[in-house]
Amino acid sequence: MQIENGLVCLGHQRRDLNTYRRAGIVNPVALVQPALMSLPRSSATTLEKIMSAARDEFAMQGFHGAKLDRIAKSAGVTKQLVYHYYKSKEELYSVVLDRVSDEVRAMLDDPDYDLLSPPDAVRVMIERIIQAYRERPYIVGMTVDQDLHKGEHISRRSNYIPSLQRFVAERIAPLLARGVSEGHFRSGQDPFLFYWAVFALASSVFTQSWAMSKSSGMDFESADGIDRWQAHVVDFVLQSISRPALPR
Repeated sequence: MQIENGLVCLGHQRRDLNTYRRAGIVNPVALVQPALMSLPRSSATTLEKIMSAARDEFAMQGFHGAKLDRIAKSAGVTKQLVYHYYKSKEELYSVVLDRVSDEVRAMLDDPDYDLLSPPDAVRVMIERIIQAYRERPYIVGMTVDQDLHKGEHISRRSNYIPSLQRFVAERIAPLLARGVSEGHFRSGQDPFLFYWAVFALASSVFTQSWAMSKSSGMDFESADGIDRWQAHVVDFVLQSISRPALPR
């Protein structure tokens, strides 16, 4: 990962540096690991392989089921080398979770919401949540696992909860307030309740896809099914917060 002409470059991806800064990520190059910037190229490549292998292992097996032996084998390194970079499985898990949450938050904060009407900004936010899960299927396993264990393996140094709180306070709350002042939304919406309601609705097509499909007869594991759910969530959310029309 590097910065070129105001763009954060990761492989073939290019993203505006301001996107990360608006999301509370002051130094996006440190998304992988703070020490990465000072590592030789070969070490940085090795560290990235370990991070990717750990992410997939934690997503598939959860914290308790994940094995450092499998992570090392998948990364093509020794278990001793994994311990060279990370003191424990808990530390590795915390770093991976921070990285995944930073990726998602950067995607959610990508559009310039201030230039959109409040209803369009809500629509784009929902689209971004679903896009994040589509492009990063490992998010499902990571988020479900850390919630199942009530965050017990997230270190006190983790930026996960503080960054989430900043996103809601600095992006969601002003969006809802602007929607009320411009006459789009009804007043009294709690920003955190709104965010989590929207996030839970949008992400459920990935976390509950089997049950949703079997119970409804609709294929929510297909691209068309996900698109259908996205349109429903957008319509449902906007109707729930829209200001009632005045009687004529």
